Amino acid sequence: MAEFRKFGDQHILNSLKTIDNKTWLIGDLILRRLPEFSEFATWNDDDGSSFLLAVAHKPLPIAAENVNSPHVTLIHEAGDASAVWSIGNNVICKARYTRPGITPESTTLQYVQEQHPSFMTPEVLYHALDHDRNYLFLRRVPGRTLFKIWPTLDDDWRQKYIDEIVRIIQEMAQWRGPLGGVDGQGVLENWLLVPRAKRDYTPENLRANCEELGMDCSDCVFYHADLAPTNVLVVEDGPLTGRVGLVDFELAGFFPKSWVRTKFRASWAFDLDESTNSDPKLFRTQMEKTLEAHGYDDLTEAWRQRRKQANNS
Repeated sequence: MAEFRKFGDQHILNSLKTIDNKTWLIGDLILRRLPEFSEFATWNDDDGSSFLLAVAHKPLPIAAENVNSPHVTLIHEAGDASAVWSIGNNVICKARYTRPGITPESTTLQYVQEQHPSFMTPEVLYHALDHDRNYLFLRRVPGRTLFKIWPTLDDDWRQKYIDEIVRIIQEMAQWRGPLGGVDGQGVLENWLLVPRAKRDYTPENLRANCEELGMDCSDCVFYHADLAPTNVLVVEDGPLTGRVGLVDFELAGFFPKSWVRTKFRASWAFDLDESTNSDPKLFRTQMEKTLEAHGYDDLTEAWRQRRKQANNS
């Protein structure tokens, strides 16, 4: 986001630096790879190695900005706002700028785990705050993204996964709380903000925006809020079963129930890959129709009208 723009040594991509071929500097943390399992490691990898995280002693060791290692690989970057590295075979590190007043993803994931969900979610291995940014180390959810496998599925399997995602949505909807993050702070749900208005993610402002659209904010449900097919992981166990997991809980929190279906209609961010799908909107169209069959309201027209008015003002 614009207010976090930093360049040079302070760029988010330079949050992770190389000390040597088995040691890295991540903010004020030292990450070491050991060639064997260790009971003292932060985590053990499935290739027989282990990784240990510790707070670095000052002064910080000299480290190179370019990370070129078979064990640590940049797999995603969102401009200068966030970055994700793969570490070993089973872990990722997410680095992003800390935003005051916003529920951290680690807090949300802890809440989700406390509900003992029936679906797969990332395990939090370590979370650290460092000056103006935070680092979240997560164990990977197994499987392939629905985004990748969708073109290979027949209609029955597509609907099977749609039904399973809706079942998970209904499971999470049993968890109730006041609008906002699980700890009472704000959530970064840009799609609920008024265009050209101040970027105010407080529960009070989100409530006002929701009520303006006619949403009932008296009984909010827990919602992932970013159920794009890239955030749905599928493990194809066999011809009759396929497990589903969810990742990326940065936007998750308590929302009016009508926002669940409305966002699938409103958000182009849930589209499939245009290069491999004749109808990129098919996933969210099927999601929206299935949610309708389960009694979820749709306020997309009110949402679109407000955006049109704001953009024309």
